[in-house]
Amino acid sequence: MNILTDQELLELHELLDSLVENNLPKARLVRLEKWIADNDFVRREYVKFMDLNSSLRHYAEELVSDEFEEFTKENPPKLLPFVKPLYAIAAILVLGLFFYKDIKSAISLDDAETRVENEPSEKFKSLNDSVIVDTVAVLTKTVGVRWEEEAKFKPNLGDTLESSTLKISDGLAQVEFLQGATVVLEGPVDFSIEKPNEGKLSVGKLRAIVPKVATGFTINLPKGRVIDLGTDFGLHVHPGGSTELFVYQGNVIYEGTTDANEKIVREITGGESIFVDPYGHLNWVEMPSEPFISAADLAFRSMEESQRRHASWIDLSNSISQRETTMLYFTFDNHSSWSRVLKDQSPNSSSSQNGAIVGCSWEEGRWSGKGALSFKRTNDRVRLELPYQLNSATFAAWLKIDSLDKDIAPILCSDPQSIGSTCWSINKNGQVVLRTRTAKGNVKYESSVAFRPDNLNRWTHVATTYDSETKMITHFVNGRTFSREKLTEPVVLNFPKAMLGHSVPSDSSKKGLAFKGSIDEFGIFNKSYSEEEIRNIYEIGRPYEIPSRIGSRIP
Repeated sequence: MNILTDQELLELHELLDSLVENNLPKARLVRLEKWIADNDFVRREYVKFMDLNSSLRHYAEELVSDEFEEFTKENPPKLLPFVKPLYAIAAILVLGLFFYKDIKSAISLDDAETRVENEPSEKFKSLNDSVIVDTVAVLTKTVGVRWEEEAKFKPNLGDTLESSTLKISDGLAQVEFLQGATVVLEGPVDFSIEKPNEGKLSVGKLRAIVPKVATGFTINLPKGRVIDLGTDFGLHVHPGGSTELFVYQGNVIYEGTTDANEKIVREITGGESIFVDPYGHLNWVEMPSEPFISAADLAFRSMEESQRRHASWIDLSNSISQRETTMLYFTFDNHSSWSRVLKDQSPNSSSSQNGAIVGCSWEEGRWSGKGALSFKRTNDRVRLELPYQLNSATFAAWLKIDSLDKDIAPILCSDPQSIGSTCWSINKNGQVVLRTRTAKGNVKYESSVAFRPDNLNRWTHVATTYDSETKMITHFVNGRTFSREKLTEPVVLNFPKAMLGHSVPSDSSKKGLAFKGSIDEFGIFNKSYSEEEIRNIYEIGRPYEIPSRIGSRIP
């Protein structure tokens, strides 16, 4: 993964701004297309951008609304030149797609059935096939998702998706297709992502929000297919194969074939609904009131669940800050954006244990409204002076690692010259490492490989216990014991001139190494916590929708 320099990141933002304002010169457009296609970091940054700016998805229903169209014509708000094009092309940018032409003509209402029978199949086929790429869509939001046990593919939030099948037993999932359509799936559901503008619903419910740029978006069904003309519609395929189609706004074309080989083509407009029986016969039915979840509802439910989890964590955090075993505790919460002091929340806290922030910038943490520190530059760090020595200890932190391109990504490191000095880090192989200084030199205790390219840029809980009584070192990832190792040379741990997010060089002529990523919570405790205790910290502190690929690999 190619990390961008500050100058390159600035250039990327300028290119995207120009693009959505429709004033990007052709030569610069070519530069942007190639950059997106070649650089994995650029693609990941853009996926994160889409997820963090979830408000864009709230415009989905408005963009297909007649009232909204009329309003923007008469009173165009200043923000719309940015928002409206961005929503339409957001998904297109994710994995370096080359741009495509809009459909120039629409099917008129008076001869729809005649023309649809002869034209749409090829017309929309060419649109769906115009961009040939492996990646088809992005999983942008989930609420309480449980995957079917037999499901072969279980993506995580923010994953880019190739042609694949999503089998959800419960919960809600939002998928954004690369050509602009948004689909909200409601479990239990069996849905296949086939092309950048095409999917298949085998069973279950979905709601599709399709802006004009994605006209031709197609959902294949057991007895036919639905071709969208730029609208908002819902589908429910029952286990027996019967299908309900509800059109909330705009127009869709239904194409199907009965068991008797009778071809059916109908145009369904906003406010109309049909029922297709298991034999393919079509009947008009009464339009129900909002039977399917919308993208806006999904975003609201997601926000509610996130707030609930945050409230539970606050209770846990208050409990941790009052424990006698808590020696140092940084919540990264309730700090102003300009604060350069990281406040210690431990029960015996004094100003001397507060951290001095150097270079780091504040950002949003595991929940909306919660703080975290971002470590991006070589000199970013938090300076500490910790006056205690520990025979046994637990280190715990929430991390989001951007890259592992150096020998180590230091979490906490103290002066390497003194006996008992400690460095807790992630090495370039993705292993959790606890290094201690003994009279004979440095001793390293390394875990199995915990971090791989596919689980970087995700909030992950890491903990390590140092138990002088049992003579064991235990590493935990996402609340589970990840590896254990015998403590070969016990020492009393100490932390003079310690730093968070940076290593202290053993040679004063050399520079220390920097952590590249974000830290949201950090604690040191004067006892070796059990797996049950660490699991509790992880489960309550786990941010809503956080993926856990590491945990799934552990029996």
